[in-house]
Amino acid sequence: MRYVWLCLTGLTVATPPVVAQLSARADVSTGGRYVWHGISRAAGLVAQPSVAVGFRVHSLSLESGAVPTRLDAGVVRYVFRGDSGTGGLGPARSTTEVYAAYSVTSSYINPSLEAWWDVERVRGVFLRAAFDLPVLGWPFPPYAFAFVQGDLGLNVGQGPNAARPGELANFADRGITHVGLGMGAEMRARRLSGIGLATLAVGVRSQLNLDDATRFNGTGRNRDFSIWLWTGITVVVGGDARERR
Repeated sequence: MRYVWLCLTGLTVATPPVVAQLSARADVSTGGRYVWHGISRAAGLVAQPSVAVGFRVHSLSLESGAVPTRLDAGVVRYVFRGDSGTGGLGPARSTTEVYAAYSVTSSYINPSLEAWWDVERVRGVFLRAAFDLPVLGWPFPPYAFAFVQGDLGLNVGQGPNAARPGELANFADRGITHVGLGMGAEMRARRLSGIGLATLAVGVRSQLNLDDATRFNGTGRNRDFSIWLWTGITVVVGGDARERR
């Protein structure tokens, strides 16, 4: 599966003087499973590269009380390839989702809530609640920390639709689709000369599967519980890299 996304971040107001900063980011992660909305799209060794370019000016962030919050919204386009007769999903599964996310970034437990609305093939809503909890930090170079992450998925409209029987469905039933829990560690490597900051990460992820779609583990195989390893590297160049020295 390939996907392209457009992300729009809200609650910012530009203020003079305008000083622009251009930054870029490249990520490569590998793991024993590719999971999307709790559904295993690929098992075995998988690699997922991504790149992003940012253009930022001096801005004023609006905050709620004493706890900074963040709102994000965007559009994601999913493009599937392969022949459905030989195990692939095929272009019939290609679709578009609109999403919105709310997160708290400065509390000890950083919670977030996401809403994903399929506007093309499935035409329904999927909700995801997650948290990120730092448990250990090393404040001296090379900086490193450990964290625990968890999430819960809830299908409220992406299951079979009796009014439109020919419409595709992502999940089998309404309700909780999965509960995930994992832990990992991240270390900031030394600055790469002429490139930017590099961060290395490694972790383990587990998932309790509660919907037939999330239990699916290949043709004729189902799992109530899945566990896999992952690792990744991130390189940041430009304005963001200068600020993080």
